[in-house]
Amino acid sequence: MNYFDTSALIKRFVDEQGSARVEGLVEEEPTLATSKVAYAELHSGLARKLREGALTALAHRRTARAFDTDWHAYVRVDLTDLTLTLARDLVLRHPLRGFDAIHLASALRLQRQLAEDIRFIAADGRILAAANSEGLATVDVRS
Repeated sequence: MNYFDTSALIKRFVDEQGSARVEGLVEEEPTLATSKVAYAELHSGLARKLREGALTALAHRRTARAFDTDWHAYVRVDLTDLTLTLARDLVLRHPLRGFDAIHLASALRLQRQLAEDIRFIAADGRILAAANSEGLATVDVRS
């Protein structure tokens, strides 16, 4: 199963460098997992693109609606106390931001719960290095 952090997930909805790679990964393995925090993060990213002029108001509405429609099809990892504790431990081992630690903790917990390999998909070198160090297979979608 593929786990997408928000830096990769947004590339499904906004055409930018790495979007074609993301689409290829989704075609290859259509089951997509992410943390529930990605919902707020992705909408925040879309709002930022609207404010910066990278999206028109119409494009923003359409993109947000497309994401909301797709959201229900994802395997969404809950933010539990165990996930938060693991995120706390991860920030001690790796230079991660808070939501990045939550994404990595969510992917690790999902891998343990399913007892199957998880590929961690991201467009951020720091979180990819941490995921690799924690034993996850990684895919860099920055290009």
